[in-house]
Amino acid sequence: MSNVSENAAVRLILADYAAADAAGKLDIIGGGLTGLGQNRGTPGLTLPFALVVLIVVPPQFYNEQCSVEILLEDSAGSLAVLPAPAPGMTPQPMRIGQAITFEEQRFPAGVNAPRGFLPLRAQWVVAFNPGLPLLVGQGYKWRVRIDDETRDEWTERFVVFGPAPGPVLG
Repeated sequence: MSNVSENAAVRLILADYAAADAAGKLDIIGGGLTGLGQNRGTPGLTLPFALVVLIVVPPQFYNEQCSVEILLEDSAGSLAVLPAPAPGMTPQPMRIGQAITFEEQRFPAGVNAPRGFLPLRAQWVVAFNPGLPLLVGQGYKWRVRIDDETRDEWTERFVVFGPAPGPVLG
């Protein structure tokens, strides 16, 4: 286990919409989703959504490097494979990977902030527009891995549901 993975706190949030501004502040609308509906305009895709991933480590990890993976797993815990984007192409697992360095937060000139006081963080906002090709009635789980290590609390579960049944006549 790496020093970063041993000391990291990870939070994942599913939302209808999310964005980070230039200062790193998060704008989240409809956060806390546990279910994604189907996109009526694009059959076979979920509604658009965003995944927010926040990793926080103590200040002593200034300039520490690590690898981060964001994985989508199916209900059995296997890596979810998305259909091929075009005929003849290979289906691809849903995985995002990146090497990161935790940098100390920078404040505008003249701001008197104590050095080494705030925890360090890395964050991602991943927007899935117009959605993902996921199966209705299935459960999925986003998982974060840091330096090939993961924990159960570094996950966010959700289900995909179809349209509500229409009225029964007669």
